[in-house]
Amino acid sequence: MSDSPEFITVCQLMRTHGVKGHIKAMPLTHDITRHKSLKAVAVKKTNGEILDLEIEESRQAGNLWLLKFKGIDTPEAAKFLVNADVMIPESERLPAPEGEYYIDDLVGFRVKTEDGREVGEVLEVQELMTVDAFHIQFDPDMQQEFSKKSILAPWIDDCVKEVDEQGRFIVCDADYLKSLCPEER
Repeated sequence: MSDSPEFITVCQLMRTHGVKGHIKAMPLTHDITRHKSLKAVAVKKTNGEILDLEIEESRQAGNLWLLKFKGIDTPEAAKFLVNADVMIPESERLPAPEGEYYIDDLVGFRVKTEDGREVGEVLEVQELMTVDAFHIQFDPDMQQEFSKKSILAPWIDDCVKEVDEQGRFIVCDADYLKSLCPEER
């Protein structure tokens, strides 16, 4: 499974729990019951090594999950998984809730201003400490007005006005975008 290139992380393993090899996990999904359908997973250790493991048992413990992997039966055996990421193929990702979207799906979306002009494209999305942000590359015919260089724009209401998943575009405040552009255009 782990030779497939596109994975998403569904939880991060935290610390061992109990005497039978359980490990606590912080869910990174909108569906807190997602653990019930996890079986074969890829586990990416902090050193980058990826292991194919099978979840033998799972249960919810408040806002956390308790996971038990097949063949890992003691806390000592589970210790090497602490801080690892549990990943599944992107094809198994749950759809986003109605009216919401996954920010990494926005890569390649067109950027429009509120007056309907297409000005650029989203190159990538980054999850920063305080805010999500996206790189915008302006179209050649818009670089004189905005910037030849790509900019990093924050995912905040002052900047992002609308997201249209069907049309694959993001509407941004033009003045806000201009304020992020370097003086040299």
